[in-house]
Order: sequence, then structure tokens, then C-alpha cells
Amino acid sequence: MASTTAVVAFVLALPLWRFSMHAITLAHEGGHALFGLLFGGKLDKKKIHLNRDGGGATHLTIGGFGRMLYLLAGYLGPSAVGFAGAWMLVHGFEPRAVLLMSLVLAVFVLVLTRNFFGLLVSGATVALLWVVTTRAEPRAQLAFAYVWVWFLLIGSTRKIPDLYRGMLRPKNSSDAKQLQDLTHIGDVVWLFLFWLGTVGALVYGGALLLRQPI
Repeated sequence: MASTTAVVAFVLALPLWRFSMHAITLAHEGGHALFGLLFGGKLDKKKIHLNRDGGGATHLTIGGFGRMLYLLAGYLGPSAVGFAGAWMLVHGFEPRAVLLMSLVLAVFVLVLTRNFFGLLVSGATVALLWVVTTRAEPRAQLAFAYVWVWFLLIGSTRKIPDLYRGMLRPKNSSDAKQLQDLTHIGDVVWLFLFWLGTVGALVYGGALLLRQPI
């Protein structure tokens, strides 16, 4: 099952990226918002927006070291959720527990989203996860959990080229650029660290899934 679901997730994350990228953006902005609030940040009235072009924004004010963690949590957030899901699956947790973890994050984003398209994306994600978690048979939940975890791991790495293209624009306001302004360490270094973190999570998390007998 691990290899078959990996292929399904690969198709979702690459050929179908135009449609599936919004789920990764949801996890990205959810990571921003969660870490920002945990470290004392304050959301303004706009809160979270998810855009049609696959981008998004979390309107949150935070300074100091908390801001650094807030910025790091975006591109690394989907990988972290995917890796946590992989670890849970291979250590005996029920697939429902993995899906509930993602469902809680999706509900969190839904509550904070303030634009119409974002509400459609987060609402559809919540509905899908809710139906699978509460209605699907255990074997179907297991298959979906594997696809979902693989998709988060693969989709996180697919998001990095979009970051690079954003860094080339005249008005560069990417997370890497903001980290450069905050730390005086070049945005290319942060781009590399994002790439290293997402690829590392994919390789290690994928190895855990492929070695797990089902």
C-alpha cells in the first residue's frame, strides 16, 4: 500500500498541482498562524487569506525570535504535519488519529480565514477530512491517511520552486526575504534550508512508510 499511495500522492502533487496546491497553502498558512499565536503574535482583522494563484497570507504582528519561528513555520509546516503523520502510522496509531490531527489544523484555518476563496478551500478540506474520518471504513481510512501523508511530504517540496520564483520578482516579500531582513542572512540561504527541511522530511518520512509492513 505504501508504494501505491505514494504514486497517487505524486500525481496529486505534480500533474494535478494546479488544483491540489491549495491544500499545501492551507497547511502553510496554518503553520504561520499557529506558531505566531503560540509565541505571542496578534492577528489583525484580515487574519488568513488563501488566494486562487496558490499563494496566501497570514496577517499577524509579532517581533523578535517569535517572528523568526513564525516565518519558518510556513514552508516547513506541511512537511512537519506530513512527517508527524508518517511517524504515527508506523508507530501503531490509528489512521483516524492521523486524519484528526490534520482535521484540527484545517478547522483552525477555516475559523481564521477571511476571504471567500479561502473559505471554499478550507471548508472543502474540512468536509473531506471529516467525511473520511467519521464515515469511511477502517481500510479506506488507512489508504486515505497514507495518500494524505505522502501528499503533504511531496507537496511541501513542490512548493519550494514557487518560493524561488517569488524571490525573483521586483517586489519580493517572500518568507525567505523577510527572514533575510530579520537576520541579515541571505534569502538564498533560507531557500536552501527550506529545501533541505522539506526534502529531508520526504526522504526520512517516506523511508518510514515504505519499510512499514501493512
